[in-house]
Amino acid sequence: MKKLNWGIIGTGNVANQFAKEFILQKSSAKLCAVASRSIEKSQDFAQKYNIKRAYGSYEELLEDKDIDIVYIAIPHNFHFEIMKKALDNNKNILCEKPITISYDELDSIVKIAKEKNLYVVESMTIYHMPVIKTVRDWIEKNYLGKLKMLQIAFGSYKEEQSEMYFFNPQLAGGALNDIGVYAISLARLFMTSCPEEILSLTNNHPSGVDETTGIIMRNKEDEVAVISLTFRAKQPKKGVIAYEEGYFEIFNYPQATRIEFVSRQGEKTIFENGKSERRFAYTIEEVTNMIINNEENYTLKLTMDVRKIMDKCYKK
Repeated sequence: MKKLNWGIIGTGNVANQFAKEFILQKSSAKLCAVASRSIEKSQDFAQKYNIKRAYGSYEELLEDKDIDIVYIAIPHNFHFEIMKKALDNNKNILCEKPITISYDELDSIVKIAKEKNLYVVESMTIYHMPVIKTVRDWIEKNYLGKLKMLQIAFGSYKEEQSEMYFFNPQLAGGALNDIGVYAISLARLFMTSCPEEILSLTNNHPSGVDETTGIIMRNKEDEVAVISLTFRAKQPKKGVIAYEEGYFEIFNYPQATRIEFVSRQGEKTIFENGKSERRFAYTIEEVTNMIINNEENYTLKLTMDVRKIMDKCYKK
């Protein structure tokens, strides 16, 4: 059986979580290399996760002909540059969210990938969680009437003095880029088509990034989504997806394992599937199998629609 050799670019918190979960995945994936701009950090990371090759620059890993796919886990505003170099070296890509900081950047990357017959996938855990797939299959088989309303919240209290990118405009910080991409991705996954009418209202942090944002979206099917985001207060990560015949409550939707459906008559159905601590493992499995079996990259259209929506929110 063919193996897909993976490399990791970046050694931060998310890269560590990804490497931890790599051993939990059950596909034909092998973690072979890691790269950092510091050879010491790269070597420490490699030793920690039993990775054979450690590189002191991203370019060295990208030039490694044994690597089939790279997972990119570096600050948002560097994604485009590194993805372009990855494609130049004939590497498939799994990139942390948000995949780029503009639709134009993403469109450019996708065109190059298609020319080279390579995969570009955003690491959006929502798309790969088993319970989400279970519920979407159930919707296909059961009459629920029209989708009418989606209400999606994500609030996370971030310390203003954080050394992370959250409040740094030079690192593409802000609530929309960091947590909004999850909420919009959930909405787009269930909506029949991409919303064209988009209204947004934003409160900016003194640094210039958005810290609180409200978004209302409507598509041609008259499905409406209302999204609330904030970096300065906790909110439950919950989505409500309301059809004529009942509604779903999706709890902790970035890594959901439980979803409840309440019918119009008040009857409850509970869906439970998967483990939150395997959220990256599910992504690795699906992307690996997709590439090995030359399957359609079904998430790409969703990713492109989400980036287009985000651009429109920023322009309001």
